[in-house]
Amino acid sequence: MAIKRHTIPLTAVAGGAAALALRLWNLRAGFEPATGLPVSHPSFPALLALFGAVMLALLLQARGLSDGGAPRFPFRAQNSAPCVPAVAGMFLLALSGIADLYEGAAGESVMDRLAGAAPTYQQYHYAGMISAEAVGMGAGAQCACGLLALLSAWAVFECVRACLRGDLKSRALVMLPAVALSFRLVAVYRIDSVNPVLQDYAPALVALMFQVLGFYCFSAFAFDSGDLTAFAVSAGGAICAAMCVLADETEYVSAPLTLCGSASALAGFLMLALQAPPAPRNE
Repeated sequence: MAIKRHTIPLTAVAGGAAALALRLWNLRAGFEPATGLPVSHPSFPALLALFGAVMLALLLQARGLSDGGAPRFPFRAQNSAPCVPAVAGMFLLALSGIADLYEGAAGESVMDRLAGAAPTYQQYHYAGMISAEAVGMGAGAQCACGLLALLSAWAVFECVRACLRGDLKSRALVMLPAVALSFRLVAVYRIDSVNPVLQDYAPALVALMFQVLGFYCFSAFAFDSGDLTAFAVSAGGAICAAMCVLADETEYVSAPLTLCGSASALAGFLMLALQAPPAPRNE
């Protein structure tokens, strides 16, 4: 168990770094520059094979972690060092929420400001998430994503505080990140579903799905039904996939902030869970 405290997070991070390199290669060589259509290239199959190998490695390392009983939430770890990535994730999620609220309310792209380009304003003529001039989130949907991201940041803060002090205000708090990410997953899918190039957006959707699953497995610990093996595999997959998607271009600054913030928070809680003493299920 002591070895797995370090090998499981390291496997996820190392796999994510390799996946990031392969994704950069895929984006540069796996698409036609003129049309953006995918071409026959070994980069994408190599990326799929790498992700499968990382998931298999995580599954083999995490096998049997819950045999002696899963830890109960809040996790009482030996030290508070694992709280650092969780706190970093909280700040990134808060920045993501602020960015979405600003873009949704002002209709101005933060990415354009960061790049020094002239600000562009999106015109939304439909009530849904599809605009008349471009495919993107509607103002209401983006503001909702921003508000949910801020609530997720607050939930992560309360969970970290609970791990440090040993008390939790409400068990429902641990479910907020999973709910927020589920809403964002639906919003992102509605945007990307019109894109005929699956290789273009599939990694981002996979990353969001793993993060939803990771926080879902994490929330189970607060209801005395946690499974450390499932949490380790899903959180490790979320970390690896999030690092891979950092190579993708996006119109929303909140996209990488959300992925990095959620992955960082999951990494912190995973390390806390791996360090916490197990509690037998029959207690």
